[in-house]
Amino acid sequence: MSTWISKACICVFLVSGCVAPGTTASPQSGQAERRGVALSGVKLAGPAEFCPLTRTRQIFDGAEFVAFAPCDGSEGAILAATVGPKGGAKGVILTKAALAPYFDTPEGKDALRGAGSNDDITIHDLRDIPGGITLGLTRSAEDQKSESWRTLMAVGERLVTLSVRPRQGKTMSDSVGRRHIDRFAAAVRRANGL
Repeated sequence: MSTWISKACICVFLVSGCVAPGTTASPQSGQAERRGVALSGVKLAGPAEFCPLTRTRQIFDGAEFVAFAPCDGSEGAILAATVGPKGGAKGVILTKAALAPYFDTPEGKDALRGAGSNDDITIHDLRDIPGGITLGLTRSAEDQKSESWRTLMAVGERLVTLSVRPRQGKTMSDSVGRRHIDRFAAAVRRANGL
């Protein structure tokens, strides 16, 4: 399986499923002047009503991260993007057929779950999109469930992971989550001419 999913892929996938501490605040005056931001040469853009929170920009093991939130300051979904190191997308097959078996393995479950987590995680949606795949995830812990959505796509030689989740303590319907992640992926594709 290592021939089609690299360690760089796992690293990016793990990081993107998280939102760094303190990133759930909405944009305030002067913090969301632009609709997009570039990380490692990859142009990132959110859906029309989402702006990057530039103060959340971080680097983890060569992967760059930034969160997006509603531009008007309302408490909507939290979106995040992670751009992996150059060459991270090389040789990675980003299709449902290639990755579904991997996500059924203990290693794949750990990648979805995230470092240090023992939560139960299941995939309730896995589908091909232009240039990548999208997953709908259900995380169960202590009799509580939460939904999130992730897209894994290649932009040039870099692996990009996009995620959508509700704010802590909030819920989001599957249809709303799917709409956000699909629009997020489409915005990134347009920004990079894909």
